[in-house]
Amino acid sequence: MIGIDPLYFLDEMSIDELSSICKARYEAEKKSWEQTRLICFYNIISMNGTKTYKKPSDLFKLEWDKKTKTRALTKDEAIAKIKDMQNGKG
Repeated sequence: MIGIDPLYFLDEMSIDELSSICKARYEAEKKSWEQTRLICFYNIISMNGTKTYKKPSDLFKLEWDKKTKTRALTKDEAIAKIKDMQNGKG
């Protein structure tokens, strides 16, 4: 539950407001999972030491732990992307 009046949600809320609420909820969930993992990590290393687990992400992976490879656009790719955006394709 997000605690918003249904009439306001259906009749008056803008897409920007909804987007902001969704982002805030996602960040709150993310912090909650990070806290849970950290508590588990410290409980486990307090009993077993740090031979197996060196950092909290060794205990269990979360969606945002995945590293994505990024690369810079070439000059031609950047120009093509700008042209697409100007033509309403991007």
